[in-house]
Amino acid sequence: MAWYPVSQVPPPLLLIHLLDSRFEGFLRVPDAQGELTVYFRQGLPVRSECKNPALAAGALGEHLLELFSSGVEQFQIEPMSIPVGEGLNPLPWIRRGLRERYDLARLENETRELSRCRIAVSPRLDAAVDHFELTPPELEILRQLKAAPSTITQLRGTSQLSFKDILSLLYSLASCRLLQSVPLEAAEAAPVGAQPEPQPTASSVPSSPEPEIIAELHQLTASLQDENPFVRLGLPLTATMEDIDARFRELARKFHPDTLARKDLSEFLAEAQDVFAKLTEAYNLLKEDTSREKYRKPAESKEDLAEVRRVLEAEVLYQKGIIHFRRKEYGLAEQMFLEARHKNEDGSHLAMWAWLRYLNPDNDRKAVREEVKIALQKAIQLTPREADFYFYLGKVCLDMEQIASARQYFNKAVEINSEHIEAARELRMLERRAKHAANPIAHATGSFLNLFKKKD
Repeated sequence: MAWYPVSQVPPPLLLIHLLDSRFEGFLRVPDAQGELTVYFRQGLPVRSECKNPALAAGALGEHLLELFSSGVEQFQIEPMSIPVGEGLNPLPWIRRGLRERYDLARLENETRELSRCRIAVSPRLDAAVDHFELTPPELEILRQLKAAPSTITQLRGTSQLSFKDILSLLYSLASCRLLQSVPLEAAEAAPVGAQPEPQPTASSVPSSPEPEIIAELHQLTASLQDENPFVRLGLPLTATMEDIDARFRELARKFHPDTLARKDLSEFLAEAQDVFAKLTEAYNLLKEDTSREKYRKPAESKEDLAEVRRVLEAEVLYQKGIIHFRRKEYGLAEQMFLEARHKNEDGSHLAMWAWLRYLNPDNDRKAVREEVKIALQKAIQLTPREADFYFYLGKVCLDMEQIASARQYFNKAVEINSEHIEAARELRMLERRAKHAANPIAHATGSFLNLFKKKD
């Protein structure tokens, strides 16, 4: 089974994907004290088990919360038949996991796309909102979003919730596709019939250009919109803690509100206060070793996350194909492996599709074996250390009477895995076949002459 990094498939997106796909099987995460396994049926968690003594007695919901812990870095999933059980609604637990197990830096990192747009509600929200068990202040945020698309900054200015609670709410809903992003340009366009903005009077127009420090303040305000604190402070990702300290002190001295007040620039105090708060926030994120190292990694783009989801979906299809293969449901297995191959053509997906295409009795084996042979050769190029792939290719070559090639592939399978029983058996049969071919008369008469051997 493959391991998937949590940094690329965060827990909220993973649980929603399993719910959407009506996944049946288990999700496993490693733990130094004992791994945690959650079993799903029709996309809902139905039971769990944990080998960590400190967590073993926990209920299913508490085990779901562990998926959101910062120490969880990877996970496995595997489809399998799960007995009927009472399913647990995962949506409130996603909310709790984000509130209780995520820190602010992690929330900001995973919701960075939301910070770049105005947010509106999906038409599907009303039908799903009761499943989240939201509080009155959270429902008030949804009413505000229904009234007009809003940015996170605007929501912070009107809500009594903390910044972290706002982000966790929006993340929960966005992961379920219950929110919609509205480009800033579109949201800011003046509505039809709106009154024009009043033009500044002559007295309101500055009589002289803004001082250089104000131009720099405006530029810094723009850069502080980035989600990465290194970028906010104008530092490379390789900056040391000494670099960070020096840069923060430099910017703090230059743009502190008191500095602008002393320069008779009081009309820019509000902007300076906002800048100073964001500078401090960025510095605090970089002070901690773990947070600093996390932000050194380039952020994944939407394309990166889409690629991870595609690979994850391919793995689910592949595991379903394995189940059908073990049940000798060759037609269904071939279809699952074909869909997995279309989503992500790695060596395993390609090889298993080719082998099931060869085994499927609904196919004309002679008509497909050349196609199968080519596909298996390509799979071996992609994954050269998989003994089974050589065994499959050897069997196809044997069927095509390409004896030398078959022997070569069986030998390779045994070389990679000395305990490959099937390949070793095929080699013994080829050896006997070669001996018989070398002495056909002895082969034809051997059994008959044995009747006349003198018994001891």
